[in-house]
Amino acid sequence: MDDPTPFHMVRLWLESPGLTTVGKMNHLPLSQTSTLYLAHCALKELFGDRAPKPFHVENGEDSGRYVRVLGYAGADSEALESEARIGTDPTIYDICDWDRLRSKPMPESFPEGMQLSFEVRACPIVRKSSAGEGPNGREWREGQELDAFLSRAWENPDEELTREGVYRDWLTRQFEVRGGAAIDPESVGMSRFSIERMVRRTHGDDRSVNVIKRPDVTLYGTLEVTDSDTFRKVLRSGVGGHKTFGYGMLKVQRA
Repeated sequence: MDDPTPFHMVRLWLESPGLTTVGKMNHLPLSQTSTLYLAHCALKELFGDRAPKPFHVENGEDSGRYVRVLGYAGADSEALESEARIGTDPTIYDICDWDRLRSKPMPESFPEGMQLSFEVRACPIVRKSSAGEGPNGREWREGQELDAFLSRAWENPDEELTREGVYRDWLTRQFEVRGGAAIDPESVGMSRFSIERMVRRTHGDDRSVNVIKRPDVTLYGTLEVTDSDTFRKVLRSGVGGHKTFGYGMLKVQRA
């Protein structure tokens, strides 16, 4: 049975100077804070629990003044604007260009066997289930979060690896575990890679700020839907970790 829960693709524009203001209001170190995280903070201030997630920051034709955000949300554009009018600081409310806010309902089903091309900006990480040490002397802690490439390289230093190949395996594994679709491994490529610094707050009383480094990768390819309900859930929830930082939104179109 298809998942009846509706959700929408939303596109909105956030003023770049306004994002800086959001960072200052949240006492973030601006020189170390990514646009992705500032966008997350702004979306949470504007829409609370209705904020689009996962989301993706795009480069628009006026990207110098605005940051263009695409995301999946449980509410349409009208409902989101109504939410922002309740309790949002006027300074934050003015960050969004409301005249350009748009949304569309996502399909209620994706037929089994449908071929789709995809693109996803992902953070390919793994969490180590136990402490260990590789042949090269590299050590890791139980529960430590590692770049999927480094994790495999540390465990198998003699294996000839490429980041694209390891990240392809990582993405394929995501769908093997979660279901909903099967990826054609031969179609998967990597169009962009960098190591990004992420600023995140701790949840203790001091609310201190930590800076971590993680892989930032754009992957593309084709997939085949194997179960409509499960695939919609994957779309809605995103792929991989650190969705708060703007990773994991699977953008699809007919192949």
